[in-house]
Amino acid sequence: MRLYVLFAIMVALWSAMFPAAEADAQQERRELSARPNQVDGVGAARVRDGNERVLRRASRPAVGMVRTDEAIDIDGRLDEAAWAAAAVIDGFTQVDPVEGAAPTERTEVRLLYDSDYLYIGVRCFDSNPGGIVATQMLRGGSLGADDRVSIALDTFLDRRNGFFFELGAAGGKRDGLIENNRNIRTDWDGVWLGRATVDELGWTAEFAIPFKTLAFDPRTDAWGFNIERVIRRKNEVVRWATPTRASGLRAVSDAGVIEGLEDLRQGLGLSVQPFVSTRFDLDRGSTRLEPGLDVFYRLTPSLSLAVTVNTDFAEAEVDQRRVNLTRFPLFFPEKREFFLQDAGLFSFGGIFRSPLPYFSRRIGIVQGEEKGILAGVRLTGRQDGLGVGLLNVQMDDDDELGSKNLSVGRFTFDVFDESTVGVIFTHGDPGRRGDNTLIGADYNMRRANFIGSTPLEANLWVMGTHTSGESNSDSMTFGGRINIPDDRLSFNLFAAQIGEDFNPALGFVQRRGVREYNGSIRHRWRPGGFLRRVDLSARANVFTDLDDEVDTSEFDLPRLEFENQVGDTLRLAFTTLRDNFDEPFAIRPGVVVAPDDYRFNRFSAQASTSTSRPLAVAAGFEAGNFLSGSRTDYTAGLEWRPSAHFFGSAEYEMNDVGLAEGDFTVHIARARIDFLFTPQLSWSNTVQYDNVSKLMGVNSRLRWEVEPGRDVFVVLNQGLDTDRSFSTETSELTLKVGWMWRF
Repeated sequence: MRLYVLFAIMVALWSAMFPAAEADAQQERRELSARPNQVDGVGAARVRDGNERVLRRASRPAVGMVRTDEAIDIDGRLDEAAWAAAAVIDGFTQVDPVEGAAPTERTEVRLLYDSDYLYIGVRCFDSNPGGIVATQMLRGGSLGADDRVSIALDTFLDRRNGFFFELGAAGGKRDGLIENNRNIRTDWDGVWLGRATVDELGWTAEFAIPFKTLAFDPRTDAWGFNIERVIRRKNEVVRWATPTRASGLRAVSDAGVIEGLEDLRQGLGLSVQPFVSTRFDLDRGSTRLEPGLDVFYRLTPSLSLAVTVNTDFAEAEVDQRRVNLTRFPLFFPEKREFFLQDAGLFSFGGIFRSPLPYFSRRIGIVQGEEKGILAGVRLTGRQDGLGVGLLNVQMDDDDELGSKNLSVGRFTFDVFDESTVGVIFTHGDPGRRGDNTLIGADYNMRRANFIGSTPLEANLWVMGTHTSGESNSDSMTFGGRINIPDDRLSFNLFAAQIGEDFNPALGFVQRRGVREYNGSIRHRWRPGGFLRRVDLSARANVFTDLDDEVDTSEFDLPRLEFENQVGDTLRLAFTTLRDNFDEPFAIRPGVVVAPDDYRFNRFSAQASTSTSRPLAVAAGFEAGNFLSGSRTDYTAGLEWRPSAHFFGSAEYEMNDVGLAEGDFTVHIARARIDFLFTPQLSWSNTVQYDNVSKLMGVNSRLRWEVEPGRDVFVVLNQGLDTDRSFSTETSELTLKVGWMWRF
């Protein structure tokens, strides 16, 4: 099917949805006008200036907040007298394993606030306290292995965006930003307090969230609120508001309401964090002292300005070692905090990987080599339905590239209940002399109740680039996606056309001069008993040139996945592939694959045990034909969590490739050991090796959070050449101290 036919179908579907969305919005306005200035069980929000907010659903729980003048000590124990008078939530419902059932364990939530903090105390009763899984203390790490409590706050009550906070039974903390009811970006690093304790009744989570950490409208005394608990050994999930699988904490449109928040102190909205980084080159015996400064200022309740000077990324995690066995570039995720903060405001068209108009790793990293950043400024936030993301970075002068100033701008406008239209532009070329400009526009639609409670998500986008000194005759790129993310039956369709001259110098594109078609469908059964779920799915991914000649194709027909009630999984897949190319390429040094139209089949199987166990293991196997010969892949891994103070993991990957042009084997090994002394003091160590580079990399990072916003890092990066008796390639020790003041 031609690409424009797919787009015509997409547009027809969206056009059919718009009148319904607007009609629903008008009906909600009529209902709200009949009951102004209240917050009650139907969730209409009182705003002090008299304007009513339009909410998407009519029935959601609400609770009145209680103010306290008593000091609350955040120690994981709800023993202050004020907690006895707090507002109480205890109406939880099971989401998993039995949707709509009563929870097997009782949960009681208490809510307080004063002028500076929102306090949340959660008593997680448990009939078997010895079965509570409490193994994760690391700040910002995944808490998926543990019992945990998660909270969503919609501080503007816009039913689109919010904040996410999570606390595990061992004291591990994680936070994030909720974006347009779709994503939770855990890259955001907020300043807040959280403690947990385990006792004979179960465990307790205690939160204190400073109002200085949150963006909110001081004219509004009601916020969206939802809370969820996971009982890990049972794989049980219980939730307060909208306890359905079709919803979730990221769907703040389905959240309940807390009301009565008055006289809150936001402060000046100014945070100043000077830092000093001292680098010791252990090979050369040299030392560099590099001071820097980060400043954050809230211009309005919802717009923030960030300035960084002499930016330093010493504490960023290292990339995972990988070996490329394809003709196309690999994609590595961003891990630097300055670019991760508010990154979602720069997202575009629902594109996950390629063709991205903006990819922050292009800034400061050129062909794997770090380049100095003199300063950067970022303006981000949302104001009256307008989303803003502006970024400008001045690079340090470079002998090869010269002086580089790089800019990104992103604007979105809310339309209907949950949809947006937007534009994006970038300017600057970080990897070569000369200039590059990109301009794009997108439409992102979400309809929460497309079929019953099943949502519909869709995107349309178009982009073009101009590169100085190069051809720009075919730089236009456009595409779209339709997604129905239902628990029982999900469907996804993506299509795009990428011009031959499309060159997003500040973005990422894997292929040019192609059309891409990507689709998947999955049906899920929940048999009960031993099996929690069985997934049967089919996937297709096809690239053609602009004359519709197939370049590559990949079909999973079928893919089966089984999960038991504990969380052990088994995945099976049969894949048919095609790789058709006209130019030879070197898959490995000395092994050059001849051009041909290759067609081959592969089978894969992966099994993993639940991370709720102290020792979790995983293994995988994939075999079959590959290009002109065959390829067999083996993967193995284990994670060991004997206590909350230690985490160890090991992974091994082998690719055994036999081609007509030559044979080779790739080995990749990784190991990680974390010592968690307290939730504030951790020591993480990562070792990686591959037999292609023959380098062993060691990254050792000690983090001490003296208090939220004030950190000390000690980082050792070392490279060892295993081909030369483990001689040192690089060896650098960095001490970084950052100290935040908030006003």
